[in-house]
Amino acid sequence: MIAESARYFVGGAEKALRFLSAEVRGLHAAAYVLASAALLSSLLALVRDRLLAHTFGASTTLDIYYAAFRVPDLIFVALGALVSVYILIPELVRRDGESQRSYLDTMFVAFSLFAIAVACIAMWIAPSVLERLFPDFVAKGYLPHIVVLTRIMLIQPVLLGLSNILAAITQVKHRYALYALSPLLYNLGIIIGISVLYPLLGMQGLAWGIVLGSLLHFSIQVPSVIGDGFLRRLRIREPLAIVQTVALSLPRALALSMNQVAFLGLTALAATLPAGSIAIFMFGFNLQAVPLAIVGASYSVAAFPTLAAALSKGAYQEFISHVAIAARYVFFWSFPASILILVLRAHIVRVILGSGAFDWTDTRLTAAAFALLALSLASQGLMLLLVRGYYASGRTFVPFIISGAIALSTIGLGTFSIQALAFEPFRHVVEVFLRVEDIPGSSVLGLAFSYAFVTIIGSFVMLAHFEYRFRGFFMQIWRSVWQSLLASLAIGLGAYFSLSAMSVLGETTTALRLMSEGLIAGVVGLVVGAVAYYAIGSREFLEVWASVQGKLWRAPMRKDITLASTAEESPDV
Repeated sequence: MIAESARYFVGGAEKALRFLSAEVRGLHAAAYVLASAALLSSLLALVRDRLLAHTFGASTTLDIYYAAFRVPDLIFVALGALVSVYILIPELVRRDGESQRSYLDTMFVAFSLFAIAVACIAMWIAPSVLERLFPDFVAKGYLPHIVVLTRIMLIQPVLLGLSNILAAITQVKHRYALYALSPLLYNLGIIIGISVLYPLLGMQGLAWGIVLGSLLHFSIQVPSVIGDGFLRRLRIREPLAIVQTVALSLPRALALSMNQVAFLGLTALAATLPAGSIAIFMFGFNLQAVPLAIVGASYSVAAFPTLAAALSKGAYQEFISHVAIAARYVFFWSFPASILILVLRAHIVRVILGSGAFDWTDTRLTAAAFALLALSLASQGLMLLLVRGYYASGRTFVPFIISGAIALSTIGLGTFSIQALAFEPFRHVVEVFLRVEDIPGSSVLGLAFSYAFVTIIGSFVMLAHFEYRFRGFFMQIWRSVWQSLLASLAIGLGAYFSLSAMSVLGETTTALRLMSEGLIAGVVGLVVGAVAYYAIGSREFLEVWASVQGKLWRAPMRKDITLASTAEESPDV
């Protein structure tokens, strides 16, 4: 009986893995798969954050937890970028068969040795590094806790870096479902850490949950990669390829490191503010990361293999067209998301995080930070896409220069914002505008503003340079930009007046009432937005609507609507 059950379980697991390993063709199909998985992963991320908020609130404990992330994340980004999918995929596309296997095996072994060495060195010097980064925490006696958590979390960069190498094959084979499952399992591991390991091991259980999530992120891709013939002769077979890949990857590694440097600087600044400030900023950032992952990251990830393939065959105009198509959809979804967050921020935060130790003060501050950060959603999504366009074209130095300027500007503006908010008249104006008057700890909002403002400016700079390098891109997206802005304004007004109409029913006091009001206002806003998109003749809206009709009701597509095609959908590719 036990043997039969085991065989049934193994058989089911094999079928599930084969299903997840199936190829997904086409930009929109891939983007929808990635977006769906991103939605599931984001839901788990929200469960993760709700558990943290319920258990700890915006407290010193969470400040320590998030502070311990900074060094491991910086190392992961720096190391992982050296063997990133955005560098490996173009190399793999140019190869085939045994050449692909030889290249990937070489990079896997070389990265493993280097990453383990770096992690060990980081564990050794962690006390002195953290002491300089967080002097206020040292003065309060928190350094030993941060050091222990950091050392455990340093296992994460090794596992996630190896997972990124496997992800190159996963994407080249168009296994987007399998690729998208990895972050979902990562969040699942963190949830296990919070709900199971923390009661057993204390704060170290939270860190081991990170390690478990990283292990799951890596392990899920191993069977299909081995099935393709990779990782069967683990040795360095192409030493020269290591040098070439690192040389090409170094600017990208530095560029991504700049983003983590900005985060490190903002975290260090938040550590000087009242207890819970780091947690407030991270809660707000994680919430706005949900629509960013569903929209911006999904389209940019789905587009990259197509961009690399287009350039590999010299199809320059096709490359620009694919970037423009993805950009139009980033604007189409991101602007409405930003305006809905701005109007419904308190409802969203309270429904998602509002329980246990997370009180109304935490809710209002997090909602304000959430709204400020969400203003840059379209800019963040556009930058994710354009950066991948640069990488696909082999121009990795430009993102490094722009990212470095953004990081330094963000830290500089964050420092200035904290000082400006120390001036009572100015702070009062900001607090009234963001509806956080008479709440202590509002200085952390200066950090959220700094991140959003500099990101928006940075996206304009990158857009201008991309247009300079790849002529004709802006002409393909400008109409979608203003149409999305107009429709988003309609969405915001619809949601706002819906909330105003429901306010006559009295003050909102229950979670069910809060959820109902937010849901109704959101739906009304989206309906108004759909009408607005249709009225102004949005191409993206018509394409999405035609796609929905075709897939759900098998209705024939309107002949006057041309759905965007990709190189993968062409028979000659």
